[in-house]
Amino acid sequence: MKHLMLMIAGAAFLSLPALADEGEEFELLEQQVRKQAAAAARLTAQQAIAIGAKEAGDARLVEVELFLKGATPVFGLEYLGKKGELEIVLDARSGKVLEKERGDDEEDEEKDEDAEHAQACKLLSAAHMTLPQAVAKALAEVPGSKVVGAEAEIEHGKLEYEVELLVGNVFKEVELDATGKVKEVETQKAAGHAWTFDADVPGKPPAGWKFGFTRPRDGKATWSVVKDEKAFSGPNVLKLRADSAGHVFNVAMALGTSYKDVNVRTRLRPETGREDQGGGVIWRCKDANNYYICRLNPLESNFRVYKVVDGRRRKLDSARIEAQPGKWYVVRARMVGNHITCYVNGKKLLDTHDDTFKDAGMVGLWTKADASSSFDNVAAQPAHAQKEHHDEEMESGHGKKHDEHGDKDDDEDDDDD
Repeated sequence: MKHLMLMIAGAAFLSLPALADEGEEFELLEQQVRKQAAAAARLTAQQAIAIGAKEAGDARLVEVELFLKGATPVFGLEYLGKKGELEIVLDARSGKVLEKERGDDEEDEEKDEDAEHAQACKLLSAAHMTLPQAVAKALAEVPGSKVVGAEAEIEHGKLEYEVELLVGNVFKEVELDATGKVKEVETQKAAGHAWTFDADVPGKPPAGWKFGFTRPRDGKATWSVVKDEKAFSGPNVLKLRADSAGHVFNVAMALGTSYKDVNVRTRLRPETGREDQGGGVIWRCKDANNYYICRLNPLESNFRVYKVVDGRRRKLDSARIEAQPGKWYVVRARMVGNHITCYVNGKKLLDTHDDTFKDAGMVGLWTKADASSSFDNVAAQPAHAQKEHHDEEMESGHGKKHDEHGDKDDDEDDDDD
């Protein structure tokens, strides 16, 4: 199934607070954030659609999503018309238009992109039902529900609609065809674990986590939930203030988690550190001395995956990447069997194999030495073997595998010590 806006390669995307990595969704995390947004919103989706229609003119609505942008609930509205793509972000409490942007019309747009745009517009014009009408039909199908998302999609050359509803704490999805016929009503069940830290008490460690050190004698670090105006979603983040020695790893382990084949991710904001900066995720963790780790380091402009065995770390793969303190990045690791792939902002930069830890273990978070960082929107879910797609190829423009020029950096001497 193909989302209409994604058919158009020239689509311009606003800073919508999407939680999914490119090509990888964490449904439980998305549901948690949407529940928070729905509780904080004062406008309904239908009211947001009515406001957006005044801004969009004759363009057709193809998607509406409710999210949090920081602590603010917002509706993201996407439109498609003869003039191209239009995206609008509304404050879901006041109805104020926060952002509005049209896609750029490039003179050298490829013919196949023109054809896809024309096909999408043709299907929308021929449909007996619009997306706003599909939303109304879905609400009638599931009384007492709230719309948290809806989109027009193309499957096998035919237009269809999907409307996501929240009823109490239960998510339901209603599928409709272009005539308005309800094809299916399905309860959405999401597997895995997710943490936004917004329900935790600021000033204290989050519930359900255990904190420690690899080489604890010289460890000095405090993990606590704090309010943060620049939190990616909701008011809180998990903040680490670290002043550990250079050879110490600061570790946070999520109790009650046990994954073998896993997708694990965090939103990471590197902040300070003279010895080290950044951080990342751990998985198949037995304890504070045995786990896999992938981390992003702005000081060294690299992204690496390691194994830590009995407190000793060994590099498995490395890529060059520029990163800056104060900016949010999505760091994700995926492991199925012995195959490890690691990503930054949805781009695969590392790809390796290792058989050291074969059993299930905890997931968690990690920094080294005095690297102080903030974490938000942490999630883990089971992973399954899948065929590689073209967008899963190594991202040559963002990273250089294995640090091909053999450059030595300050982090290198940790390997094997």
